[in-house]
Amino acid sequence: MSLPPECAEYPHMTGECVDPLVSGLYASSFLASSRYNFLYSANFAKLYGSSGWSPSPRDRQPWLQVDLGRKYRLLAIATQGTFNSYDWITKYTLLYGDRPDSWTPYIMKGGNSVGATEAEQLKYSYVLQYNGDDSVVYIYPGTRSRTLHDHIAINFKTLEQDGLLLHSEGVQGDLFTLELKRGRLYLHISLGSSVIHKVDGRTTLTAGSLLDNLHWHYVTIKRYGRQVNFTVDSQTVTAICNGEFTHLDLDNQLYVGGVIEQNLPHLPTMPNFRGCLENVFINGVNIIDKAQREEPDIRIPRKKKMHFACRDILLKPMTFAGPNNYLQVPGFFRKPRMFVKFKFRSWDYTGLLMFTRFADDLGALELGLSEGQINVTIFQPGKKKLQFAAGYRLNDGYWHTVDLAARDNLLTLTIDEEEGSPLKITNPFTIRTGDRYFFGGCPKTNNTIRKCETKLNRFHGCMQHIFIDNEQLDIDIILQRQWGRYAELLLGTCGITDRCSPNPCEHEGRCIQSWDDFICLCENTGYKGEVCHMSVYKESCEAYRLSGKYWSGNYTIDPDLSGPLKPFEVYCKMKSK
Repeated sequence: MSLPPECAEYPHMTGECVDPLVSGLYASSFLASSRYNFLYSANFAKLYGSSGWSPSPRDRQPWLQVDLGRKYRLLAIATQGTFNSYDWITKYTLLYGDRPDSWTPYIMKGGNSVGATEAEQLKYSYVLQYNGDDSVVYIYPGTRSRTLHDHIAINFKTLEQDGLLLHSEGVQGDLFTLELKRGRLYLHISLGSSVIHKVDGRTTLTAGSLLDNLHWHYVTIKRYGRQVNFTVDSQTVTAICNGEFTHLDLDNQLYVGGVIEQNLPHLPTMPNFRGCLENVFINGVNIIDKAQREEPDIRIPRKKKMHFACRDILLKPMTFAGPNNYLQVPGFFRKPRMFVKFKFRSWDYTGLLMFTRFADDLGALELGLSEGQINVTIFQPGKKKLQFAAGYRLNDGYWHTVDLAARDNLLTLTIDEEEGSPLKITNPFTIRTGDRYFFGGCPKTNNTIRKCETKLNRFHGCMQHIFIDNEQLDIDIILQRQWGRYAELLLGTCGITDRCSPNPCEHEGRCIQSWDDFICLCENTGYKGEVCHMSVYKESCEAYRLSGKYWSGNYTIDPDLSGPLKPFEVYCKMKSK
């Protein structure tokens, strides 16, 4: 496999490749899972050479990693077959990131993982870390800020579903707020309200999904008068602000990362942001650079020391994305107590989360996802299986924590750390832990001893923070020392994708998704088809008459059929034949 010697884009250029990307890198910038021989090492993965990279034939999951040294916007990925041969790549997965242990899969529209987009090349990167109890306040020049147009850019990454990014208010009811809520970004903007004319100027735009994945997300807000463009990564939402005002009149300060004042640790309904911000520009003003220089128009509440670096948490997530995926890891054998804890996120209704067989032929325990709930099943030889359920709508795409503790005649299951309402099973059973735990599915094997057996489908989703017997699982060490096994598993990344955001279903159809597909529910919309595109009504009374409706009466017509106009009811006076 060979990668292209170009192309990267500079921030001031648009649409053209102007900078060699791969050809100028040193050999140390290339890393691979294996090589066929020294003539096919990773550093030969360049176009138009006499060789290329090829993995070992025994490499079950080959990968090639390229360190570009700094951020780029990638415009294209090209591959080339081995020189003077009939060997070439037909399919591959592309992942990107800013650290070697955490990756984001790139999904092109249509579902094919064959392209890339990243940030523009930046000469400098201004970063600031927030812990939820800190804030930066930018003081506008003069007594207040009055603008006809605005251009705001901010990058962020976080593990939290909720957090306030930007906030500023005006005495006339003007408002500008950017907040993260349930993993989505919400922009609230008001150019002013009128009590006399009963006009509420508040307008809310939302974009993005699953943004709590600790990867950088890029936000741009452009406003001219009442027109607002709100972009999160590659999704752009456009709106016209409510009311008739065109200027945004704000008080003399803007809160960045949270609101902290005396006796006010945060806004009543919005927690402060926890995570990292990068390159915060407000109409050309570099906020983080000003804060680092301690300039007079920057105020730090409580004079707390800020950290101008992003200290990442090592998560080591993994993605179960194949038809035969599974992870097998070791456990402590024949212990009278069992402790298993992990986090997962998925869209699927069913799937095997964890299976382990007890020692001394005492049976097995299974944790499965079924209809959005966690099912606990205890198998005992010669006895009826014990089965219980906990949780609700856990297949919503968000991270959920599963914490299981068991001993003889007692099992406790806690979902999302809600200790006030754990599931407790007190039926008679005996616990002696086995030496193997299976996550995500069962391997195909003819070995009947301590075999993993289940009737559940494979789990498709992400897992992280796996604990067994109070010991956190270090997947790298386990696989390096060959203590465990796996198949069709992506390590260091959570490849979940929200196919329902933005909603692909037209005419207010409801989108429901699984791990690799989505369907549109078109009931009561007046439309049908895969994405609710085709109208179920005729476009006119004449169309109904030509289809065989010869009696006069009330009919629902849709003059523009699949267009934006909604169907409406009319009285049709049918002519005789």
